[in-house]
Amino acid sequence: MNKINLKSSNENLEHRIELLTLLFNKAEEKVKHADTFRQKNMNYSLVTFGALITLGLKFNDINYRLIISGTLFVLMVIFCLWDRRWHKTKHGWDYSGQVYYQKMEELVNDPTKDISFKSYYEEGEKTAERFKFQPSVFYFLIVASVISFYLFNAKCILP
Repeated sequence: MNKINLKSSNENLEHRIELLTLLFNKAEEKVKHADTFRQKNMNYSLVTFGALITLGLKFNDINYRLIISGTLFVLMVIFCLWDRRWHKTKHGWDYSGQVYYQKMEELVNDPTKDISFKSYYEEGEKTAERFKFQPSVFYFLIVASVISFYLFNAKCILP
């Protein structure tokens, strides 16, 4: 991302503070937006998982069960990757908001100082944890989708 420079002058101090406040508020909105999409993604994945497991248990033909297990695995991987992307985006915007806040503090403390910043800080994406609760649920769903094939086979063998 390109660096944005706000040159110091007494006339545009209010404008610089207003711009940084606007950027901070937008970053907070993006964090909330990403959190909302992550929660929706979790809900959709759990409903899809439950529906496909239920459907797989109703069929007796191994070919149908294989198709359902494969579909379940692919969908859970897609949901997991989608969650990872939104998780990284959330952390990126959260970090960007922190930087904007720091820049506002610098501007208030020293109005004559030039301020430079980016519109988005990709460095924040690196702080997204891989093994917190929500990503772990997706990993569990992927493993469970693989196990579902063996569960479906066992149901065919057992009376």
